[in-house]
This record gives sequence, C-alpha cells and structure tokens, in this order.
Amino acid sequence: MAPLVSVIIPAYNCQALVAEAIDSALSQDHPAIEVIVVNDGSTDATLEVLRGFGDRIRIVDQANGGPPRARNAGLSAARGDYIAFLDADDVWVQGKLSAQVAHLQQHPQVGTCYTGWHVWQPSADGVFERPEFAQHSLRDVAIDDSKSGWIYGRLLIDCELLTTTVMIRASIARQVGEFDRRFFNGDDYDYWIRLSQAAKISRLDCLGALYRVVPNSVSRKPRVTNFELEVIQTALQRFGRRGPGGSEVTQVAIDRRLDGLIYQHGRLHLASGDAGLAFQAFAQNLRSDPWRPKLWLHALNALIKRSARPAFTP
Repeated sequence: MAPLVSVIIPAYNCQALVAEAIDSALSQDHPAIEVIVVNDGSTDATLEVLRGFGDRIRIVDQANGGPPRARNAGLSAARGDYIAFLDADDVWVQGKLSAQVAHLQQHPQVGTCYTGWHVWQPSADGVFERPEFAQHSLRDVAIDDSKSGWIYGRLLIDCELLTTTVMIRASIARQVGEFDRRFFNGDDYDYWIRLSQAAKISRLDCLGALYRVVPNSVSRKPRVTNFELEVIQTALQRFGRRGPGGSEVTQVAIDRRLDGLIYQHGRLHLASGDAGLAFQAFAQNLRSDPWRPKLWLHALNALIKRSARPAFTP
C-alpha cells in the first residue's frame, strides 16, 4: 500500500489562484494523498472556491491568524505518513510527490526532502504561462549532494528551502512540533532550522514547483519586526554555531550574515516602508563598522525622508 501524503495548503484571500494550486496537488500521480486546505479567515470568495471541490479536499475554516497558525492547523488535521506543504499561489510539477516519497522510502535516515523551484513571473499582459519543462512529469530524479545532509550550518547563512517544495516525515514533524507563532513571517525558516537538527535533509536535483511572484504577498511586505534576523538569533541561542553533523559556522560568517539581514531590512523600509526604521537599521550597521560610505548615504537618505514625513493629525 502506498504511504499517505498529507498536503497542507494555507489559504487567505486567494480566490483567483487557490484552485490552480489545489488542482496541481490532486492531479499528482502519487496514488494516496489527502489535501487539507486551511481557510485562514478569508474575506473574499476563497471559501466558496474551496467548497466547490466537494469531498476531494478537507477544509479547515478558522479565524485569521497568519501563516504559522494556519500551518499548525493543517499539521493537527494531517493523517499521512508524509506531510507536504503547498502555498495557495504556487503550483506543483507533475511527479513531485512520487519523487519525494520514493526518496524518503529509500533513505530512512532522511527526515525532510525538498526540490528546486522555478521563479514564475507573469508575461507583459499579466498572464502566468506554464514554462515548457512544467508540461512534463519528473523522471529519474537525482540527489543534489552539495545541498543535502546535515545542513544546519548552511541554513544559518541562507534559507535554502522553499515551503512549497518541502516534504517531511510525519514522525519528524511530530518530534519537531508546531510552527512558532512568534514569527509571523519567517515561521517556515525557523521550522527548517529545527528540522535540520532532528535529521538529515535532502534536496532533489529538479524543479518541482512554480513559485508565483505576487507583488502583494505576505513575504514581500516590509514589517516592523526583522523576522529573519530574529530567526537566526533564536537559532544561535538555542543550537549555537555547530550542527549535528559536526561542522561549525565561523563567527565571522555569522557576523556578516546578521549585518546583511539588518542592512536588507533597512533597504526594504527605505524603498517602501518606514524611513525611521530604515535609519535605525543603517545606524546599527554603522555602529559595527563606521567605515562604509554607502551606508552613510543610505542613513542620510532615510533621515531626510523621516524628517519630511508629514506630522500625524488625529
């Protein structure tokens, strides 16, 4: 009997896209799947779209609580041997699930398996056209050894997993626990780091998903909190710089990583967010290394923008 795969799709105000994501899961050639869609308090017609699938999917309907709470609701409802995540605006390539299940079945020491992904941009008229490679099913998928194994140290430097591409053993998910609701944006990154402490992670050398570029998505909005920075700081406090496989990330590399995340937060807010927060970020960068002329220019620009901000009137 084929192992059951629980597919978890958080959905919030995605009436135009969620059906395509669900169809890409239901059409997978793996013979045993359950699709769990968590309607996270949508205020558009998302719930009506979901109900149109009838008993082909399971719907968890809840008040809006953000991505980590929605994913946790999906984990609680999951009954499968394996758990796969799919964001409501993304699409899977045919054969993704069967390739991942085969890998996990053949490698019991591996707890998590993920694939590469295609960054899916719209055409000039706003249409998302399927690339040619996505018209065919995955076959004879190899392992990318350079990005597989005990990858905790690699994850401290970069979030190498995309949620839509990830499959986890249910036993490992139960061991690791829930997504941390403190990280409204970055809960998945924190979860991959915790998974990397529990068991080996494999990357399959294929493009298993189409990652749709949506301008107003949660991950693209500037936030007051630098969640990615907090994820790395939390991991360092909890696990240190040395991973379960014995490799250790140097302090120099960690300092460079943290400095880059602060700078990135500042640039994001300088472009489209809060100029005051941008100035605070650049000032923090400059305290650690004041000999950076470009940073002084960014800080001055942020200061000017902050000063020019109109006064608040109740």
